[in-house]
Amino acid sequence: MTADPDLQPPTRDAAAIIKANEQFYQAIENADMDLMRAVWVGAEVPDSATCVHPGQPAVHGLERVLRSWAVVCSRINYLQFFITDVRVRQIGSAAIVTCVENVLSELPGQDEDSLGFGGSHYEAVNVFKRDGDGWRLVTHCSAPVFPSERPNSDGRPV
Repeated sequence: MTADPDLQPPTRDAAAIIKANEQFYQAIENADMDLMRAVWVGAEVPDSATCVHPGQPAVHGLERVLRSWAVVCSRINYLQFFITDVRVRQIGSAAIVTCVENVLSELPGQDEDSLGFGGSHYEAVNVFKRDGDGWRLVTHCSAPVFPSERPNSDGRPV
């Protein structure tokens, strides 16, 4: 991953922001609520935490955000993220990360033997704030990306 679309090596701050972003997705994949709590803003600014899950209204406040992730993690048996197109923009003690969440998840079947896997793509915006312990997530927003009807160079829809 790189912090710059021009493929410049990431700065020390950008590398730390990218690492914080990766830890967020690691927390989801592993249903690790301790890590999830560690990546979000601390108790000193709990009201600033905001999360928008795909197709859902915004969740405000650290405890509500963490509870929403606990519900998401409890409902999914398998979830894996392949994060691509990462862009980092630092503005003082804040950073905006945009990325594509390529998600592989288990799909429920009609019976135990008909389970399968499905893939989906989401555009995400993650906003981080620097504090004394590093970069902490303030806002996460994820929206599905649907294929367009416009064909790419090989004739398939984009």
